[in-house]
Amino acid sequence: MIQRADGGAPNTAPRNRIPSEDLAAVSVARTPRREVQVGLFVLAGILSVLLALFLLTDPGTFRGRYYVSTLVETAGGIRKGDPVQLRGVNIGRIRSFEIQDNGVRVRMELEGEYPVPADSRVLLSSNGLLGGVVATIQPGRSQARLADGGILEPATSVAGSGDIMATAGAIGTRADTVLGRAQALLSQQTIGAVQTSATELQGLLVELSALATEQRRELQGLSGSLRRSAAGVEGAATRPELARAIARTDSITVQLDAATKSLNAAGQSLASVVGRIERGEGTLGKLSRDESLYNNMNAAATNLNTTVTRYGALAEDIQANPKKYINLRVF
Repeated sequence: MIQRADGGAPNTAPRNRIPSEDLAAVSVARTPRREVQVGLFVLAGILSVLLALFLLTDPGTFRGRYYVSTLVETAGGIRKGDPVQLRGVNIGRIRSFEIQDNGVRVRMELEGEYPVPADSRVLLSSNGLLGGVVATIQPGRSQARLADGGILEPATSVAGSGDIMATAGAIGTRADTVLGRAQALLSQQTIGAVQTSATELQGLLVELSALATEQRRELQGLSGSLRRSAAGVEGAATRPELARAIARTDSITVQLDAATKSLNAAGQSLASVVGRIERGEGTLGKLSRDESLYNNMNAAATNLNTTVTRYGALAEDIQANPKKYINLRVF
């Protein structure tokens, strides 16, 4: 332990220690500044939360969105937040809806970057089996764009779950019809008819099998006969008698060819003669075309026949009475 030179107690306090009075003064000076900083931080947090809530609840103010509405007879189970589509692209959502006397007023929030033609229509249709509705905008042809607060004409509204239930009911009805027909097909009368047909078909198959067996035997016999006939024809073709018969046939064929040629030549000559006769050439032609010449020749022939007849009678008379015509005297 170190002692002081004057005999007093040693000073153990640190040299840089601040008196308590100074510390109190400094604490009083820093407290308002810290409170201000904390207050500003809390205020910024509250403003951030409020801004986030505002953006989530009403984003159209800061995101360039606009609102349109439509009036439909029935909304078909529409809910807030259901999508709004244009050509299959989500461009907004259902903001709110209000039931009125003449239908349901549906308010839609659309993205500002997707302009909608002013003559467009909106169709409410089912969005799946679990419910929900999708508002499909059918774009028109107008060059004007739908402004904020505009009204879209409704197309044919389609109820969501109700339509699905109706479709399911129709399918059930068709299924009942099909089942009824199936039960009619499976009745005892139908089964008996099918069994009878099966029995008759089995008998027919047995008869066809027997007929096929018989036809097979006949075909086998016919095949054997054809083979034997082919063998006989082949044996006959190798005999010398067949060769001689073929040679005679060839000779006869040559003679027939020569006779045919002669007949053709004779036919041509006859055709030439007939042609000359038809043209009036030659004696026969003139006779065939000149009737007076024919009559003269006919008369000459008649006269010749008469003369010949007379000469014949004279010759017979001379033979019978030679003295009448020949008188010989001997001196």
